[in-house]
Amino acid sequence: MPTLTEAPSILDIIKEKVRLNGPITVAEYMHIVITNPTEGYYMKKDVIGQQGDFVTSPEISQLFGEILTIWFFSETRKMGPGKPLQIVELGPGNGTLMIDVLRVLNKLKYKPNEFSIHLVEISSTMQLLQANKLCASHKESDIELPYNREGVTVSGIKVYWYNDLKKVPQNFSWYIAHEFFDVLPIHKFEKTEKGWREILIDLDENQKLYYRISAEETPSVKMLIRPPLNGGDRMALEISPRALGIGRQLAQRVDEFGGLALIADYGHEGEKGDTFRAFHQHKLVDPLENPGVSDLTADVDFTQLRVAASMTPGNDNYAIVLGPVKQKDFLERMQAKVRLEVLLTNIKIEEDKEKLMAAYNMLVDPQKMGDRFKFMAFYPSSMGEILEKHPPVGFANLSGFANDASRE
Repeated sequence: MPTLTEAPSILDIIKEKVRLNGPITVAEYMHIVITNPTEGYYMKKDVIGQQGDFVTSPEISQLFGEILTIWFFSETRKMGPGKPLQIVELGPGNGTLMIDVLRVLNKLKYKPNEFSIHLVEISSTMQLLQANKLCASHKESDIELPYNREGVTVSGIKVYWYNDLKKVPQNFSWYIAHEFFDVLPIHKFEKTEKGWREILIDLDENQKLYYRISAEETPSVKMLIRPPLNGGDRMALEISPRALGIGRQLAQRVDEFGGLALIADYGHEGEKGDTFRAFHQHKLVDPLENPGVSDLTADVDFTQLRVAASMTPGNDNYAIVLGPVKQKDFLERMQAKVRLEVLLTNIKIEEDKEKLMAAYNMLVDPQKMGDRFKFMAFYPSSMGEILEKHPPVGFANLSGFANDASRE
């Protein structure tokens, strides 16, 4: 059995698969690159932050996580006490967002026995990194348990890790999916004179990876290219069956067991068709070059998530779907500027004030994250009348909403 140092590279694994089975889908390619046990992109190291390949909003400013927590708290009050509570984060990165969430919950007087944390993370490397950051103590769990790891924070809050959302207990929950859906494998399609065909990845005569269009309809074309996902007059499509499935799970969980889901990601509303790309050390690179070294991503099609979460024949549980709204609009409606002023007031060093202002501008500037990053929310289907009387903060242009749980 080969040691880790002798393990084949991701590129070798992909080439061998193509030689044996023929061209692979983009979804297969992404799955191998992301999840390979030894060489997968998220399996080896922390890839987030200035030293990694990309920076997420929680790393830019604590304000982001604080605003998200206030949103969940405000909307939960429309349902009742919302305790006991599960906080479920899908793809928790390096744990920065959850630390900001916990800080605000402490200000809101949540007690450690009133809620628990449940993190969905496939990478054991990232699980360990998150555990070291969040917990005073933690350990791997017995194999028969649904969770892979368990721990406890310094204040006594229980934390659990899972490799699949299906294993998370079905209880009243806040579901956070921040920059989660954009890394899920996609199938890419192009409309030709013969109809829809799938973009595949093959090897040329020089043994280099390249894109090609399938000669015939693939099984994915037959299964996925159908109303309302067929895109009307669009000439290119990207569809993630995994994203559709998780969107449906979130809607069913929120509706049947109570809670809220908030999705925040780079995305569009069906107007784009070719967004598959890669980043390495904060620069755009060829997705087919050096697989396993770069971050693979595709913009989220929020219209597809809406379809997945909404009412469909044969499904009793579905969600009220709000959004997407631009990040700039969401944060400003949540009075992020008010919170910014509080933070600025408490900073004495001028250079630190300038850094905070630059971070805030990064979040809301339409040319940066303000327009490209979007928010979508799932509510239980029973909340229609309540939301008409009490419009959802962040998704409705309300006046007078105050962030009364800010950290000094």
